[in-house]
Amino acid sequence: MGRLIYLDNLRSFALLLGIVFHSAIVYAADIKYAIQTEDRSQILSYFCYWIHSFRMPMFYMISGFFSAMVIEKKGINFYCEGRFKRVLIPTIFGLLFLAPIQYFLMNKLNSPNIGLIEFLSSFFTKENFQHSHIWFLVDLFCFSMIYVLLHKWIHKLSHWKQWLDLRARFLFLFGLCFLFVLLTHTQIGKGESYYGIFKLTFMYQFVFFLSGVFCYHWKDLLILHPSSKFKPIAILIWSIIVSIVFMDFEITDPLWIYFSYVNPWFRSIHVFLWVLSPFLWTMFFVSFFVKWGNQEGKIGAYIIESSLPIYLLHHPISLIYAYIVKDLPYPLWCKFIFHNLVVLWFSFLLYEFLIQRSKPLRFLFGLKIR
Repeated sequence: MGRLIYLDNLRSFALLLGIVFHSAIVYAADIKYAIQTEDRSQILSYFCYWIHSFRMPMFYMISGFFSAMVIEKKGINFYCEGRFKRVLIPTIFGLLFLAPIQYFLMNKLNSPNIGLIEFLSSFFTKENFQHSHIWFLVDLFCFSMIYVLLHKWIHKLSHWKQWLDLRARFLFLFGLCFLFVLLTHTQIGKGESYYGIFKLTFMYQFVFFLSGVFCYHWKDLLILHPSSKFKPIAILIWSIIVSIVFMDFEITDPLWIYFSYVNPWFRSIHVFLWVLSPFLWTMFFVSFFVKWGNQEGKIGAYIIESSLPIYLLHHPISLIYAYIVKDLPYPLWCKFIFHNLVVLWFSFLLYEFLIQRSKPLRFLFGLKIR
């Protein structure tokens, strides 16, 4: 199997889509966020629900796929070394220097006179420490280490002859994810956390990481095979329908309410859609990127390399911008558009002229040192 450029590009797309998501959520109705304007949009609220319904599960599925590929081709030692350099180092750096910015700004809203030293002295405690947008790297590193322990067993299971049929494979993966998430949710609420790791979200994302592992061993689902040209259109239509219904469930049946306090059938349907949406959108975007995002080039290579540092940088920049403009009397859509432009410009500027040209910063942001 050669280099799958479209999956590299799709993984970068999933990360960079977070820039738009974190801009939109500042102006979205029905969604609580660290810093928000008084004037909010219902359209942006649905936009955020849509992105949130598939973006990170798709990212973890692709990460699981590449994890299985690296271990099979390069071995455990090479994989672990890469995880420590490309994931653990940026995680530690991000938790220490980037994550606190969100919570400092949140504290400034309630206590304008609070100083940075005073805030940091209370932030790095068991009671107050949170991960901000670095949570995805914390989870990714944990998933990687769990997979190192389980990879031989998963490899044997994935080669079970009964799963040679594509339909059986899909039903197995979806059924595994749905039942695992549903059973977990009967015991854990969405808001429960352990040292900043949200338990239900962790379990939810982990099964998509494992799904990506199975996809690699099966050489299917994330690897597109010849089929009807109408299949992507059909998948897109179903994806839109599921997303619309799922958004309504997200608003009327928030998952932070414990399973025991809601209608179990209604909540089960909600979880069903929560799991189904990422599968459908991932299948659609795979077919889209196979056709339109599978070419090598300087721009593509640049985006693939820069996507992680830019994602790590964008969130503090986005929050600082939101903190500055939230009370300014400008039209909502003007603030939203300029929000995206300013965040993108500063993020790429810092990457281009600072991070990629400095060996210490390349190391801290998980890049290869040239």
